[in-house]
Amino acid sequence: MSDTGGGHRSVSEALAAAFAHAFPNRYDVRVMDAIKECAAFPFNQMPGWYLPIVNFSARVYGWMFHLSNTRALTRVALELTHLFGARGFRRLFRAHAYDLVISAHPLLLTIPRRILRECQPHARFVTVVADLVNAHRTWFDPDVDACFVPTPVTRDKARRYRVPNEKLFLAGLPVSLKLLDDADAPLDKRAWRARLGLEPERAMILLVGGGEGMGPVYAIARALARARVPVQLVVIAGRNKKLRDQLARVEWEIPVSVQGFVTNMPDWMRAADAIITKAGPTTINEALACGLPIILSGYLPGQETGNVNFVVGNGVGVYCPSPAEIVATVREWLTPGNATLAQFAARARAVAKPDAALEIVRQLDEMLNAEKSVIHNS
Repeated sequence: MSDTGGGHRSVSEALAAAFAHAFPNRYDVRVMDAIKECAAFPFNQMPGWYLPIVNFSARVYGWMFHLSNTRALTRVALELTHLFGARGFRRLFRAHAYDLVISAHPLLLTIPRRILRECQPHARFVTVVADLVNAHRTWFDPDVDACFVPTPVTRDKARRYRVPNEKLFLAGLPVSLKLLDDADAPLDKRAWRARLGLEPERAMILLVGGGEGMGPVYAIARALARARVPVQLVVIAGRNKKLRDQLARVEWEIPVSVQGFVTNMPDWMRAADAIITKAGPTTINEALACGLPIILSGYLPGQETGNVNFVVGNGVGVYCPSPAEIVATVREWLTPGNATLAQFAARARAVAKPDAALEIVRQLDEMLNAEKSVIHNS
């Protein structure tokens, strides 16, 4: 994986936790930012470029996404990956013996897969696609041993890019195993709010901007507070210290709790009545697992564009691109007798696949054991 956006690490850590949970002491799992560890300078600095580029101009980022999503430019990207990463991947695969390599990043797929084949012919290489709808063509390599996709749309794209059906698995997007605890039972939101130091009886809205605190989080929070919407608001600023400090200086008109980067996001989701977020795939799927209605405040052009249709089309939330629309929606949802929240929550639970990580690692375990049996019998 690589820390170019929070989703790649979230998916990878969910899989690592699933291996440990399902097969204690059987596997030694390492989560690695392979761009940082294997790419030559300056490309090993790419994880640090992502947030400044996106914050500078999301529109430029979207333009780059679509421009690069062609056969010719994909070939160029592969050549660059080989030029700046091949030596590092060879060093890695010669220094460590792997049974399995999982790619959760589209730039860490075809070139490392080829080099792994050279260095360790018996090792398996699989892909876990971390985008829900607008998956870039670099996610799909017909020569991987397996390709796990989160939605029927990404499965169709994999077929279009010649990934064989026998290698394709519709699995859902891996999310934290902590979300399984109450996956099949109604949540007592008041108990969760009390546990988190919030007012148990007051409705709570969760406002997030992903792990990096992206998007108009401050403007949305101020709009809700100035409108004196009858809620308590929890704002997760993530790693964005500037945003957290800005929020902490405000004298709020409603109860507001400002948090930085948290490791217990499932707890905050269980306590909430609804979530306001950009259209990041990991946050969307975590919300679904908690039966949490979603208000999408925006999206990153490119791979997140289709996530808006995913949320709206599945009847689990709405798209409100302005703070004023968000305020109006929250007011409407909290009107006594309005059934929208309950309907969205029920639909979210029906769409969710909170056990995706466990299902994927179980299939991988079967694949590895079958491979070892073939080698042993031969």
